[in-house]
Amino acid sequence: CANVAAVRRGFVCLDTKLVRSNFLRGRGDFEACDLLGPNDELIHAKFATGSDSLSHLFAQGMVSAQALIHNSEARTRFAVRVREAGKGREIPVAYKPTKVVFAILPKKPKKKAKNGKPQQVTPDSLFPLAQVTLANAAKLLNSYGIAVEVIGIPPAADVRCPD
Repeated sequence: CANVAAVRRGFVCLDTKLVRSNFLRGRGDFEACDLLGPNDELIHAKFATGSDSLSHLFAQGMVSAQALIHNSEARTRFAVRVREAGKGREIPVAYKPTKVVFAILPKKPKKKAKNGKPQQVTPDSLFPLAQVTLANAAKLLNSYGIAVEVIGIPPAADVRCPD
């Protein structure tokens, strides 16, 4: 995420920068996104280590969107996070997401495509439980008028999955 924000114009790395609000019980912290895209899309990225990691990714996308839609405190604190991390980038305090992107990187590609490159993750190649969770997330997000996109990121030699 940090590399994307460093080399691609318009991206803000917000990975691990939690937003505190009264939307969630307890401490109320949530990760609004890993990256904020150039068109203010919420981008959630995860290594596809199993159904559990991907289900967490899709749940995270739902929760963050709901918090930003329904909670003014969450929106205000998210705008502050973007300003702090975004090197001058600002979003309105009334920001509400219109697009959520799920970016998925395979941990260890097991299949090779015909061109010799590792196979990217697609909605059709997801683990069955993750497919159901994605479908439910997309249905909920679409009901709020939020577009959903899933992108498979090809593995890079210098990217390592945390253990």
